[in-house]
Amino acid sequence: MAAPSVFDTLDATILAAHGAGDGAELAYAYGAAADAHAARGAIDVACFFYTQAYIFALEAGLPQAERYAAVLRQNGRL
Repeated sequence: MAAPSVFDTLDATILAAHGAGDGAELAYAYGAAADAHAARGAIDVACFFYTQAYIFALEAGLPQAERYAAVLRQNGRL
């Protein structure tokens, strides 16, 4: 059996954070998933994850919200 991919690990992290109601962890995990998708050139998918990261970062009052907003603006999503 193959080792879990980075996406499998991030999916598990996102699900666990939703279950725990941990907005800061959700912002981090969605941001990491967005970065991973962007790195492989899947910009539309990445922007979906950046949007989620942005929302959870705003709700948690995290400074990363500015970075996520900048990426979304750069890609015409905000």
